[in-house]
Amino acid sequence: MISVDVADALIVVAMSGTVSDEDWDAAVFKLDEKLGSQASVHLTLEDAPKLKMLIDWEKLDGWEKGTRSTCTWFCMGNQDMIDRLAVICDDRWRDETERLVDIYKNAQINVYYPRQRDLATNWLSQASK
Repeated sequence: MISVDVADALIVVAMSGTVSDEDWDAAVFKLDEKLGSQASVHLTLEDAPKLKMLIDWEKLDGWEKGTRSTCTWFCMGNQDMIDRLAVICDDRWRDETERLVDIYKNAQINVYYPRQRDLATNWLSQASK
């Protein structure tokens, strides 16, 4: 399951259980509803509004076969709209964060343990450099 929330300039994506293609499709639909065309195109304009994102993998068990690739393709198509990304996860997902670093090349990325949730949200609330 994937829950998506958008408030101000912050996108929160929380994954739990085993994520399926259907879960991802529903999440993309919610993002499209909340962000409009901004979530459907690859932004390349320097003055395009930048967003912050929190990815919460605390309750994630994994992805069904092929779903992780679907997630990756969507993120690659929207990488320019994110300038700061915080990931909350335990040790089993630390290696997966390297994929996000590769995708969001122009974003500042920090990884936090679940017990550091307040640090993650505080960091995201700070102005980007």
